[in-house]
Amino acid sequence: MTSPVSPSVDREWLVVAVVCLAVVLVALVVALLAGRWWRRVVEARRARLVAPARPWLVRLVAGGGTDPAALERLVAVDARTWRALEPAAVDILGKVRGEARAAVVGLLERRGSVERAMRGVHRRSAVVRARSAHLLGAVGGPGTSALLVRLLDDRDPEVRAVAVRALGRLADPAAAEALVHGLRRPSALPHHLVMVALRRIGPTAVPPLLAAAAEESDVLVRARVAEALGLMGAVAAAPVLVAMLRDDRSTEVRLRAARALGRIGAPSSVSDVIAAASDREPVALRVTAAEALGALGARRAVPVLTDLVGDPVHWVAHTAAASLAAIRPDGVTALTGLVDRPGPAARHAREALVTANAKTLLARAPS
Repeated sequence: MTSPVSPSVDREWLVVAVVCLAVVLVALVVALLAGRWWRRVVEARRARLVAPARPWLVRLVAGGGTDPAALERLVAVDARTWRALEPAAVDILGKVRGEARAAVVGLLERRGSVERAMRGVHRRSAVVRARSAHLLGAVGGPGTSALLVRLLDDRDPEVRAVAVRALGRLADPAAAEALVHGLRRPSALPHHLVMVALRRIGPTAVPPLLAAAAEESDVLVRARVAEALGLMGAVAAAPVLVAMLRDDRSTEVRLRAARALGRIGAPSSVSDVIAAASDREPVALRVTAAEALGALGARRAVPVLTDLVGDPVHWVAHTAAASLAAIRPDGVTALTGLVDRPGPAARHAREALVTANAKTLLARAPS
């Protein structure tokens, strides 16, 4: 018969496990503190390198790019100092315009930074490719968009994200179709960044989005396309969005189409948005439709919203009351008439009126 394990042996194993855990925790703390210390050391070293040259960069920008002495001084700094200064020069491009910006771009070109970035997008290192994409997005110029479009298919997700941001910063219409194609591949590009980039590009991005709405079979991608059209305020997309709201088999697609129609403010969509708020529809769609009616500001939606303030579903009623407060003066009059009625509708009406008055007071308050 096998003898049971001694309790003292169990305690010994427990002590060993606790000691090992303590050692691991101490090692993690030491590694964290060492990492922070090393980062401070690197930042302090970079600050010392940059300190003599930064005033010349500020002088170049402050002088509107017309100070040749500052430019020549920056061109002449040693390679080590320039490596530390280059990120500051790239970042400053987003803050200046006109001749000052042209001067900084010229400085980056003369220092070879632009040429290195164009080569860098083909390097094996993902860090180098991402840094190069960021610089090209800040500088722009011939051939830049084509290089960044190729990076939309990069194997590294961070490089792809930087490329999307860079294309949005350039706002080059030639990149619109490639970005929309990326939107249609849900796993490839971060869709929220694609939408920001498309919005910056503007009306040129609408036709490929409309084509995607007509051709795409994936529910999630159709929903993202509807959202992108709304964020862009594409009035020409109203008929397509109305069709998505009315006929699409996906509640998520219909919901985003309703929200997009509210953002666009298309009067022709009011009837379909009203229909989407009926009690036959899913609750999430009804809430979104009630919100969209407030954004549309249609007076003929006031009776519908007034009825919805008494809806048994709390969020439908709450959203309908807030939308009425946004339709002035008819919606506010309707809310005032609900205040003295018994039941939850009166509470929703009072809350919407108080919130609307508070917003008005805040808007009028001196900054």
